Amino acid sequence: MVRVNESTLVANAKSRFLETAKVAYMDTAAEGLPPVEAAQAIEEYLRLKATGSAGRPAIYERQRQTERAAAELLGTVPEHVALLGSASEGLNLLANSLDWREGDEVVLNDLEFPSNVVAWLRLRRYGVKVRLVSTADGEVRLKDFGSQMGPRTRLVSVSAVSYKTGTRIPFLAELAEVSHRHGAIFCVDATQALGRVPVPLDGVDFLVSSSYKWLLGTHGLGITYFAPALREHLEPGAAGWFSLDSIFHEDRFETFGWKPGAAGLQSGMPNFPAIFALKSGLDCLLETGVERIHSELAPLVAGLRSGLDGLGLPLLTPAGAEVASGIVSFAHDRPEALGEALREKSVVVWAGDGRVRTALHLYNVERDVARILDSLRSLV
Repeated sequence: MVRVNESTLVANAKSRFLETAKVAYMDTAAEGLPPVEAAQAIEEYLRLKATGSAGRPAIYERQRQTERAAAELLGTVPEHVALLGSASEGLNLLANSLDWREGDEVVLNDLEFPSNVVAWLRLRRYGVKVRLVSTADGEVRLKDFGSQMGPRTRLVSVSAVSYKTGTRIPFLAELAEVSHRHGAIFCVDATQALGRVPVPLDGVDFLVSSSYKWLLGTHGLGITYFAPALREHLEPGAAGWFSLDSIFHEDRFETFGWKPGAAGLQSGMPNFPAIFALKSGLDCLLETGVERIHSELAPLVAGLRSGLDGLGLPLLTPAGAEVASGIVSFAHDRPEALGEALREKSVVVWAGDGRVRTALHLYNVERDVARILDSLRSLV
């Protein structure tokens, strides 16, 4: 197997992600491991909360710091980033913010997670139609998306990386251009990508990501990017005191104004404990660098896929560095039983829905790949 430079990754695993000393943890696509600093950050939040209103300025400042860190990770400015309750909340907020007309169409592909499906399926009551791009062997092709677009295409929504196969879409900017050419909004679910592989924002109008996977955060928080060009033409589909530029003005029973930028998406108090924890995860990612994580782990991902192929396992993840992410999956007729057997050998993966999914992040090293391949060799 091709070796990678383990110096940074091993140091992180030993000092920040204690669970990796016990098991080969390869399930980040389901649950990421927060660094030890996250627990300290939540304790800091509780200390501030215990002071009552006196702690609010410091709590608000941590929110701003986290928004800045998220913006840096995305390659944008904080004004375009909002911290909502989840990726699903962001998708539904976008769906509820558009003036849908009967006959409008939404284009998806068949590798999407349910969150990026049901938010659009529920619009059928307005006469909106979902058009589905079919894939084969985990391969996603730009021309297949184009063939499903037409004059009624209102929105195109894709996952930057598929939760199922790990397929990374290498043509996001090109797909955005095609979508805009048809007059459609381009939406990206970056849940299985952000924090693990580069996610270009070129042409992206709206982006969501959960925070408890590759971003090394906790539950109850999602990152949303709201492009300024879209913000100028779209009014959020929910409102509350936290989304207003002024709360107690004289005409508040007659009118209101939004906070500028993405801040208008936050209708109420955000999940501050999760925000404190997420800042620790983002700091860890920014210190290492997502491009470095992706490049240094690429040989491990390729080696894992090759090893699984060598065992004769039916791979769901397509070959090719241009579509590789942190996920490698294979089909299995008894995934739950295989997943439990691997856990007994101190290897943690996701197993269900007819497949076994492995996920490699910055705390994974060569010995983790060797352990799962050795374990599978004896099990299958």
